[in-house]
Amino acid sequence: MRTLPRHRVACALATAAALTLPAGCGLPDNHDDPHNTPRTTTTAPAPTRKGAVTRDEAKEILARYVSVNNWSNAMQGRSTSPSAQARRLLAAVEGGQLLEQSVADYKTWRTRTVAERKKYAAPFYYQEPVVYVPAEERWFAIEAKVDRTGWKGLLIFDQADDKGWRNVATVALGDKKSARLPAPVATDHAGLATAVNPTTRSGKLAPNQVADAFEDHFVTGGTGAGQALASSASTRAALKVYKERNQNKDARVATKSFKQRDARHQQIYALKLRDGSTLAVVPSAHDQHYVLKEEFFLRAKIVPNREEAVFNPARRIAVIDEFQGMLLAHLPTNGKPRILSHEFRMVDSQ
Repeated sequence: MRTLPRHRVACALATAAALTLPAGCGLPDNHDDPHNTPRTTTTAPAPTRKGAVTRDEAKEILARYVSVNNWSNAMQGRSTSPSAQARRLLAAVEGGQLLEQSVADYKTWRTRTVAERKKYAAPFYYQEPVVYVPAEERWFAIEAKVDRTGWKGLLIFDQADDKGWRNVATVALGDKKSARLPAPVATDHAGLATAVNPTTRSGKLAPNQVADAFEDHFVTGGTGAGQALASSASTRAALKVYKERNQNKDARVATKSFKQRDARHQQIYALKLRDGSTLAVVPSAHDQHYVLKEEFFLRAKIVPNREEAVFNPARRIAVIDEFQGMLLAHLPTNGKPRILSHEFRMVDSQ
């Protein structure tokens, strides 16, 4: 749960309507008719493609999400410790990677300052929502901005585990308030968008290859799969973390490294844009390993910081932090894909 949406698209298989004649249903010859009566045939109209919701229904779902989210934010904001009631309330409208991050916010609540708690509890509202409903899918996206900050982002709503509509991803369109979609979303004559299969390549990568390329910036400094991505604010931020991982006073006794891990929720949501490119919301995750050098195993221990101590306060020879996040990626038909925004939360530490 949060007062402000966070940077975070994923994808489903688009189904194209097709008309086929069943086997054995060819046109009959006249001699098969005992009365030899001429017959006429008609071709059934192609089935109409449908979306999971109408635009008005999507906006109602968004309004309910905002109302419940503000309610749970205010409830948590009045507490000095994690509120189980606020968490249950939020879980009724959030799911996926987004809920994982919100739950982490609750768990680490006691580490926040008074000013941060007050800001977290302040209500927010989305303005100028634009709904994108892909045909024959169980999810939809909404582009909107936040009233108080002008933040612009893309929200994904899915029917998580058939429990009803949940906001499963909220990602910024970019690192600046002026950010916007790389191109308009492609729609058909009925106004429905087209979902893109996560394994379908657009240019150099498919949506399901984006996380590997981004995480490579943490793991190797972008010397492996990361070379497929264009430089962006997100990749530069990841590279900065990698380059500075051991530039601290404790580097002589302990080293820091990163390892990619599976996202807790792996659904990818992707839409085709009007220029043929793909916009994708992709789950992403990694572990940060902070480990004593072997010669110090018997002489020293790592003291976890305040957030790490929420999950495990013990002093130990290694601290492994789990980060779960989401990426918004643009995959052009030519050239390198670009990470438009990223959002991560530490969700565990052992």
